[in-house]
Amino acid sequence: MTEGHVQPDIESRLADSNEALRSLREKDQQLPRVLGLVEATAIVLGGIIGSGIFLAPAIVAREVGTPGLTLGVWVVCGLLTTCGALCYVELSGAIPETGGTYAFLGRIYDSKLIAFLFGWTTFFAISAGTIAAGGTAFASYSGYFLARYIPYSEWMIRCMAVLCILFLTSMNYMGARIGASIQNVLTVIKVGSLVALILVCLVFGHSHRSQFQPLLPSGKSSPATILASFGTAMISVLFAYEGWTFSTHVAGEVKNPRRNIPLSIVLGMGVAFALYLAANVAYIYVLPFEQLRQSTMVATDALTSVVGGTGGTLIAIAVMISTFGGANTLLLSFPRIQYAMSRDDLFFRWMGEAHPRFHGPSRAILTQGLLASAFALSGTYERILSYISFSQYLFLTLTVAGLIILRRKEPSLYRPHKVWGYPLTPLVFVLTCSWYLVNALVYRFHETMVGVSIMLSGVPFYMYWSQKKKRQLRVDPRR
Repeated sequence: MTEGHVQPDIESRLADSNEALRSLREKDQQLPRVLGLVEATAIVLGGIIGSGIFLAPAIVAREVGTPGLTLGVWVVCGLLTTCGALCYVELSGAIPETGGTYAFLGRIYDSKLIAFLFGWTTFFAISAGTIAAGGTAFASYSGYFLARYIPYSEWMIRCMAVLCILFLTSMNYMGARIGASIQNVLTVIKVGSLVALILVCLVFGHSHRSQFQPLLPSGKSSPATILASFGTAMISVLFAYEGWTFSTHVAGEVKNPRRNIPLSIVLGMGVAFALYLAANVAYIYVLPFEQLRQSTMVATDALTSVVGGTGGTLIAIAVMISTFGGANTLLLSFPRIQYAMSRDDLFFRWMGEAHPRFHGPSRAILTQGLLASAFALSGTYERILSYISFSQYLFLTLTVAGLIILRRKEPSLYRPHKVWGYPLTPLVFVLTCSWYLVNALVYRFHETMVGVSIMLSGVPFYMYWSQKKKRQLRVDPRR
């Protein structure tokens, strides 16, 4: 091909890219850009650090059976999620659009069905269930203080969880600036609390090196059995690491999103990885491994072993702050997915309107908060959460695999940040997650199939909305 033919082709592709950016700005024009790098990073950190690091280490220890494998699960899952996060760095820089994963899936695959099913599952299961879980964890630890003064039954916990969710819903209803300000404060406190826990255990605790041994279980455990237990333990740890995608959901409200969204993912994931690994080292350092395996509140037991009875009080406060901040992150980020779907005419249209005064997707936020409150009040969120792990990582796997597809499909797309180690980085994530998904199918078949059913229940609704959109386009081609 001659140079004369190459130049017009490049200019044509650049024109297409510029037209896509203009369309993007028009789509998100109702949402003002009021969030900076600090707010975006706080959303990532606040989304990752919740109750998981205070509860999951004991679950992992029981599953794999040795200190070495326990740390190994956290390292492997941390490296795996880092690979995924690096892929999201490239995607978020290339497609800095409200909705994050929804926008990426819609751009990568020719049909909007996969993107729609992600948004559908997120709204009706993932976000509602996780918000309800966060509110309930906050309410449960509130009982550490309130139970001394009032009867604190199961229904009191549920009502307290609903109050927590409704309060955060009202705060986020009033705009991204208020929700992000709350998130900034809570993230600083929760990170500071976790750092303090680690330092107290490592500086003032007493340990022996033998507590970090053995690496592998003794006896007749086969490699297949070890791999199966490792894969099952990964479920809890991957859930604890979730949240590194959250800043992409609010891309339409972030200043300079091509810079700040990718940077927030790198900073947030890096800090969380370091803190999680250090916290697990601290737990194993101060607790005999058998006590760690049997613990129901590992952080409380670890701190109590060092500072005495005040440890329980300090951890209760830390978990309350952490879960409160986690619920706020979800209410700040996830409703933007439904807003983006509505703007694409693939969801309830009234969710795609910004508030005339607060300039945020207030209707989507309110609806999500009310649904999460219903889950918390009914107690059904626990069952929902046990079903959604497969669907969550299926969509993440499809998104990261889509990075490779998008490189071939749109080679001229402007990418300010390209993933390090391409194509190895996305391939590691896709292959490892594929093994994880197969493991879930084999060992948690019933729960997985229920989650898949929830996801596929959105298909007839997609068909209805997509057909309706086609009819509208025939009437008004400008839509």
